[in-house]
Amino acid sequence: MKSRRIAVFVGLATLAIAGLADAKLARVTTEAAKAHFHASGPAGMSIDGSTTDVSVADDGTSVKVVVALGSLTTGIALRDDHTRNKYIEVSKYPNATLTVARSALKFPADGGSTSGDAQGTMNIHGKDKAVTFHYTAAKKGTAITIVGNAPLDITDFGINVPSYLGVTVKKDITVDVSFVATD
Repeated sequence: MKSRRIAVFVGLATLAIAGLADAKLARVTTEAAKAHFHASGPAGMSIDGSTTDVSVADDGTSVKVVVALGSLTTGIALRDDHTRNKYIEVSKYPNATLTVARSALKFPADGGSTSGDAQGTMNIHGKDKAVTFHYTAAKKGTAITIVGNAPLDITDFGINVPSYLGVTVKKDITVDVSFVATD
């Protein structure tokens, strides 16, 4: 009798673990998706850019967050053009992608939240670089709200430091991404 209970328990545990392993992030809610960067320069210069063109893909092993850079805006058309075409070169490198092992992430229970630091691989401008990022995740029903941020050195990705009329921004930027996905 005891061995039968153990067998039933092991069977149920195996099914539960298999169910968790099969759960995947899907469908980003576009109205909640946003990627933002902040750059600074001399004399308090501050540049902020953003886009809502964010998607997520989860194959059960890794999670990929993709930001389409062609719609990145900073509020000034000339600066947008320089950022997208001269520095990021979106015609050659249209996306920034963060790939993270799913096992490196903590997913909250329904009604709960979690946060942590994780490592992933960032691809920008055709270059891969290992990055550490901080994230928070909150789950309500099947919806998971995820907010993450990371400091980046743009020169690590082969992007020249932007300069216009002798004013140069710093090479270090911060990147924030938020979205709501279903699990």
